[in-house]
Amino acid sequence: MDGLTAAIVDTASALTAVRLQSEMSTKLLDKALDQQGQMAMSLLQALPSASPAGSGEIIDILA
Repeated sequence: MDGLTAAIVDTASALTAVRLQSEMSTKLLDKALDQQGQMAMSLLQALPSASPAGSGEIIDILA
């Protein structure tokens, strides 16, 4: 194998490794975003329900 062929093979191997690392990073980010979305939904569900209109919306202040 000559020098040019070896360089091509090395470059192809390096590109494959970079592609694999990129795919893994993307999957990890996707999983982290899914977990963050689930956490946000659980926090929203933990909030008390809204009070009916008219109750607690107006505060009377006497000066």
